[in-house]
Amino acid sequence: MLTGIKLKANPTSNQKLILSQWMGCARLVWNAKVAEEKYYRTFARKYYPIGTYAPIDQKAAQFKSKELTPWLYQCPSQIIRNSAVNWYQTYQKFMKGLCGRPKTKPKADRGSVYLTREVFRFDHCKDGNVRLFIGTQTNNIGYLSFKAHSKFEIPNSLYVRKERGQYYVSFCYESGKDESHLSTNAEHLKFLQGSTKEYLEESVIGIDRGVAIPVHAGCQSFDYSKNQKNMMDKSDRYIKRLQRKMARQKLTSNRRKKTKHRIAKHHAKKANIRNDFAHKTSRSLVDSQAKVIVFEALKTSNMVRRPKV
Repeated sequence: MLTGIKLKANPTSNQKLILSQWMGCARLVWNAKVAEEKYYRTFARKYYPIGTYAPIDQKAAQFKSKELTPWLYQCPSQIIRNSAVNWYQTYQKFMKGLCGRPKTKPKADRGSVYLTREVFRFDHCKDGNVRLFIGTQTNNIGYLSFKAHSKFEIPNSLYVRKERGQYYVSFCYESGKDESHLSTNAEHLKFLQGSTKEYLEESVIGIDRGVAIPVHAGCQSFDYSKNQKNMMDKSDRYIKRLQRKMARQKLTSNRRKKTKHRIAKHHAKKANIRNDFAHKTSRSLVDSQAKVIVFEALKTSNMVRRPKV
């Protein structure tokens, strides 16, 4: 069974600088592939015969130039290749209708870099700890400190992400659990079709989502605690105050960047409260006797959105 994990990283100031540069190089290659595809697509539509399409590939060597992009030579070539491959795979998903067309990524206080096995390794120490080495033999940041809150297996690839100045290491790995005994959705629905009414009433629970009370499940209701509501209201007041402050600041000033970062931290606090509530509520529902959980496809954001004037 494939499972994932997200670990908190604690890089040094020099490691933060190098990781930010690598993230910038990966973002540049992604945006360059987006611009290249748009140019070829427009050219093919205007000048090529009908039915002729622009070539789609995962090459990135044309973006490296000693004059235009000398900083790309300071980044491991595997990271540049991985960024182009990620763009190509996303475009293939777009062609299959699984997602939207790849878009340019703005420079913001968040970013990520995709690392394959050539650019990292986990070393097991004698004391039982695991250390993460990132980079190649000639271009590396050394060992990256991280907090392993649970056991994990060695992955084939991983992401190093930056969110609001915090760094995380996330990856997926095979847990070794067997999935062969689990029934598919079709098999489960076929079993429910032959069940009695009493069994269905005991085993099926419907989830009613709302605005005032987030979740109603049968005779149970799940809502934010009083402390959580107070913290979210407090964050909303700070966000409004900081947004008014940021509107009066100069667009390219460092003080405006600090204010924007403070706003992002309050938004993150609200998101953490929502994630905590969702995790605890889902755990309570899974621990119940219900075998089937039905959710309402309700767009709560549309219910609380103000009408356009």
